Amino acid sequence: MKKIKIMLCAILGVALAMPSCTNLDETLYSQLAKNNYYTDQQSVEAAVLRAHEHGDNVTWRGSIMLLEELTADQFVWTQKGRHGYDDGQWDRLHRHTWNYIQGDINGAWTGAFQGISQANVVLRDFNTVDFRSIGMSEAQEKGYKAELRVLRAWYYMFLLNDFRNVPIATEQTGETELVPQGTAKQLFEFIESELKAAIPDLPKEKRLSRWTQGPAAGLLVRLYLNANVWIGESKYADCKKVCEDIINGVYGAYRLDPDYRGPFSSGVDNYESPENLFEFKHQYGQLQQYTWWDHASHYAANKYIGASGGGWNAILMQPSRNLQGVVYEFESGLGTPFENYDEADYRRQPFRVHATDSKGFRYDGFFLKGLMRSVNGSGDGYIAYDMSDLNNATNVNGQEEWSGSPLVFVDQVGRFSEDPAVKAMNQAQRAELLMEVNKRGYFVTNAPEVTGKGEDHPEDGGSNVFLGEENSGIRFNKFPYLPEVTGQFRSQSTPEIRLAEIYYSLAECYYREGNVAKAAELLDAVRERNFPPEVWSSKSYANHPERLTDAEMLKEWGREFIGERRRRTDLIRWGMFGKAWWAKQDDAKFGDGKERTYFPIPQRQLNANPELKQTTPGWEE
Repeated sequence: MKKIKIMLCAILGVALAMPSCTNLDETLYSQLAKNNYYTDQQSVEAAVLRAHEHGDNVTWRGSIMLLEELTADQFVWTQKGRHGYDDGQWDRLHRHTWNYIQGDINGAWTGAFQGISQANVVLRDFNTVDFRSIGMSEAQEKGYKAELRVLRAWYYMFLLNDFRNVPIATEQTGETELVPQGTAKQLFEFIESELKAAIPDLPKEKRLSRWTQGPAAGLLVRLYLNANVWIGESKYADCKKVCEDIINGVYGAYRLDPDYRGPFSSGVDNYESPENLFEFKHQYGQLQQYTWWDHASHYAANKYIGASGGGWNAILMQPSRNLQGVVYEFESGLGTPFENYDEADYRRQPFRVHATDSKGFRYDGFFLKGLMRSVNGSGDGYIAYDMSDLNNATNVNGQEEWSGSPLVFVDQVGRFSEDPAVKAMNQAQRAELLMEVNKRGYFVTNAPEVTGKGEDHPEDGGSNVFLGEENSGIRFNKFPYLPEVTGQFRSQSTPEIRLAEIYYSLAECYYREGNVAKAAELLDAVRERNFPPEVWSSKSYANHPERLTDAEMLKEWGREFIGERRRRTDLIRWGMFGKAWWAKQDDAKFGDGKERTYFPIPQRQLNANPELKQTTPGWEE
């Protein structure tokens, strides 16, 4: 078995391990080292929490999330005129033509291993701390160590999902010790054993941004649900058992949130969703929420959200309509994420901010669609479709292709501004056109001539990753960004594991057994909150079990968990990851023998560690 060297930088015994680190000497500041740093429970807890903080950053705002969402059928990072080409890397992820020098493939590897290194450094420190001498009990010691072991197992699960064969380092591994490049089976068994060993030492009570029994058991659910893909062994029976125990309160008290907005509004106005087993806590002005903000927000988001600045205008939902406004129908049944929502579904409605309703929420909907409005144009406004506000609202204008004209997000990707008829319009005519588009919901035009990038997409009908513009695509606001003027901006938590996931995982286990009725019952327990009571009977799977097919199960996973960093994994588990969707052909057409359900070990890692071998099939040289 080949071996690689894991190298760590230790700073105060609790620091980051950076991938470029080569100097292992400690620099002491004011003689504060591990032998005099851990003096009480507060210093111990600070070290544990610092290791947790890295997780929110690298898994929800970095390469791990981008690989999970941009290689799947719900989101895309399009070029928009002069912005977003980025050496074609987003097109490569979208069309599954990546290579092992791709930055985000390396970023996923290093981000996870940095987190593992942090956990190992603190656990290694804890092996030398006399917890009793600093006033801590054996139970407290075990609890803190268990948290770090679960955190480390969580990071390793990303590596198992993305790369399969990786080195397995623990606190028992010396800082410069050679460790083996483990197999997927070895890594699976390591994660499983770590979680099982840690759970009894964790509290059952939920703690924000902390691993407790419930979410640790939730990681076992994820492990078992995907075992068939990851190690070629069925673990559905194990998955069922853990799911049922979580639902029955064995690992703590959780319940489904009665409102579809609840799990994603946790943290706003001191609301805490009973559904979230684990959530990363945020608060404006301190540890602010950034999930999807930079990636998905338009440059003018400060005006239509009421924030201090905009985003990168990068990621949008994959289009459901072609350039003529017709809904795509792909043979695979994939894609068209917005049109997959029923018209009666509360989540489908355009995002609106309003006065607090009877349930305590100040907004509706998950998607930014159509005309963007601001209560006042100074940047202190926000999207407001209440009739009382409309009289005072102004249109938010575009800044690039549609500069000076109303900003209207459409469920299409195309260079509509380059249509000769549009080019000939004056500013007033362009505004009139866009108001018509807002009312209709989409452009109707002949495809403009494809120029520049995109000529290698003969199947795309003039709509592909290179041919977006600033108003392309419906925008995602499920993790609700709310106005600064209400004091709610960037204060929502990010839910890592929800009870809904446990219900859906259990439903899938029953469905695979052929028990469609039980699967329908479990899915409906979550889904009912998404529809008005008067139409629910017609939408229920229990009432219409014939609707619950393989294709529908996968669509339902997509609807409930859109944007929650799992779509690639779900597509792979259902054998649909390589199929065709918008501006992407079937992977089978490549015929190159390259494995694409997981990634090649990054070239930077191969270069840095000569003993590390490429183990992803088809990528060996």
